[in-house]
Amino acid sequence: MQVISVSKANCKNCYRCVRHCPVKAVKISGGQAEIVEDLCVFCGRCVIECPQNAKKVKSELEIVKEFIKSKKRVIASIAPSYPAAFDVKSPYEMYAMLKNLGFYRAEETAVGAELVSREFRKLAENSDVYPIITTACPVVKNLVEKYYPVLIKNLAPQVSPMVAHARSLKKRFGKDVKVVFIGPCVAKKAEARDYSVSGDVDAVLTFQELKEWLSEGNKASQLESISIGEGLIEPFEARNYPLPGGLLKTSLIKGDFLSEEVLVADGIKECKELLDAVEKGKVNAKILEMMACSGGCLGGPMMPQESSLYERRAKLLYFIRENLRVDNKKVRDFLFEIDLGRTFERKVPNILEPTEEDIKKILYKIGKTSPEKELNCGACGYSSCREKAAAVFRGMAEVDMCIPYMRSRAESLANLIIDNTPNAVILVDKDLKVREINRAGEKMLGVEKEEVLGRPLSDFMDDRDVAWVLANKSSLSSKKENYPRDFTTVFESILYIEDSQLALIIMQDISEQERQRKELERVREETVKKAQEVINKQMRVAQEIAGLLGETTAESKVLLLRLIELVKSGGKEL
Repeated sequence: MQVISVSKANCKNCYRCVRHCPVKAVKISGGQAEIVEDLCVFCGRCVIECPQNAKKVKSELEIVKEFIKSKKRVIASIAPSYPAAFDVKSPYEMYAMLKNLGFYRAEETAVGAELVSREFRKLAENSDVYPIITTACPVVKNLVEKYYPVLIKNLAPQVSPMVAHARSLKKRFGKDVKVVFIGPCVAKKAEARDYSVSGDVDAVLTFQELKEWLSEGNKASQLESISIGEGLIEPFEARNYPLPGGLLKTSLIKGDFLSEEVLVADGIKECKELLDAVEKGKVNAKILEMMACSGGCLGGPMMPQESSLYERRAKLLYFIRENLRVDNKKVRDFLFEIDLGRTFERKVPNILEPTEEDIKKILYKIGKTSPEKELNCGACGYSSCREKAAAVFRGMAEVDMCIPYMRSRAESLANLIIDNTPNAVILVDKDLKVREINRAGEKMLGVEKEEVLGRPLSDFMDDRDVAWVLANKSSLSSKKENYPRDFTTVFESILYIEDSQLALIIMQDISEQERQRKELERVREETVKKAQEVINKQMRVAQEIAGLLGETTAESKVLLLRLIELVKSGGKEL
């Protein structure tokens, strides 16, 4: 199952996902992004950062619906951050919403968090290895397994609250129940597939998936706290779990953010920095509570983004205050009956390392022929040109992802086209001053670029049409103009560029066409004149011939008439 997929149709070559991926698990191929799961820690940053909504989290909503449809007993395990995502005043209000969807039971994952926290306290007091890295956050676990394998021994060998709660539910309600975790975390979908805990959690829904389900027309029924509350356990301290330091508070471990023995890190950048320091032996603390999301689980990728982190925190704290419970002995009773242990795997990805010569060859392809030309702008998503070159070597990036290089190349090609076009191109600003002119323009106006730039257009040509275009924010096209200075005739188009408030003048020299047109008109006129002369001459000749023919015909007529008369008279007239 691909946890995060990419819609090729929506991916727009922006590289934003690469920039925000903390482990560079995004591969760019053919201009399209692809998530490489062997490298991914499933933090979900690419999903919420994608401006085109091209990244999609694998939905398990249909799986859960099928569980319910097939009459299986389905129990929801609700992450303790739910009060910040849904408008509910009590856990029973949330339970009622879930029962209305068909769930058999619903309970807070915080119950599992209390089991884990109490076990963690014992571990912290008796461990042979320090510092101990908490394993409630699956992203932190993934970071260690894939990128800090030497620290696997430091991971607390216990399951996360999600798994602990699932094991608790199956022990209490039977192994045939289906446990569905619902929370703000993308990495939980991957965690449920981990070999060490496989089968404990049957499906994982995000808060967004649940909201989608609720929006299908399901309305929460009246609160049914009695029927849905049977056999349920409520947490005591663990509702603080989504907050940085929540595990320590729930574990009742003495210490605070300023304690030398306890370090709390939230945010994946901070977690990586802390792990780097631990790997180098620069950290003396005994306990490291680490959460990959800034602000803890309240900053999870599947939390509602319309509210700020501080608003969510306020909602959660208010919910906790309004739903305080006394210490629940039932939780402690289950502590020794449920196996909370797990193992971890070394999952270090196979990452090829380029040689210095490999990097230089790739850098040369984009014009980075010296260190001074390595801008290290980060536009491609990598912090340096060398890091990006290494990614190209590994097949994770493409050479033309270098935006400054591609822009420079595009500009040089554009300049090449403009400079070699036979048409004059002149760019004029709103103050009617020349901003740019190409070689054909210099030749046509009989000027040089250096003496034209920044000067009024009127110093070189009539600017009335250009002034009209800029004033009316409209364009003029294909207007013929004559320049008597050098007998030049042009087709002139003036385009208005709205975004920049500029006028672009394009002048096509049609002097030769005009000369040919005039020559053709002259030849045509002479031809017509000659033809008319021939016609007139032919008419005169015809008339003269007609006159001669007319006289001859008249004489012949007289003679023939006389001959006819003679014949009729029998020659008497003779």
